[in-house]
This record gives sequence, structure tokens and C-alpha cells, in this order.
Amino acid sequence: MPTLTLNIQDKSMLPSLKRILGAIEGATIVNTKKSEMEKARDDVKAGRLLTYSSKEELFKDLGI
Repeated sequence: MPTLTLNIQDKSMLPSLKRILGAIEGATIVNTKKSEMEKARDDVKAGRLLTYSSKEELFKDLGI
């Protein structure tokens, strides 16, 4: 089955878009939400992590 993925930036368009796509025979809408683990893995891949060599270094960075 061919799959088409749309990335919509303006969330206000979603209700209208879902209505239009729902009216097309043979088209189905599948919501794909990522789990927290998948989001965490994406953060690792994108390098959005901070590492500290000690808890003191962490506390210093947090201003504690």
C-alpha cells in the first residue's frame, strides 16, 4: 500500500484537512505519535544532551 506523509505546521488546518482526506474513498488517516523513548532517542541522535563529569559540575551549571 503506498503511503503519503504530510507535515503540517499550522495546526488550525488539521480539522479541515482531515475532513477533506476522510471524504476520499480508500484514504485513511493514521495518527503516529512518538513514545517518550522514541523522542529521547531522537534527542540523542540530534545531540541535544548535556553531560557532566560530576554532580558538582551539574550543580554549578544549575547555580545551586
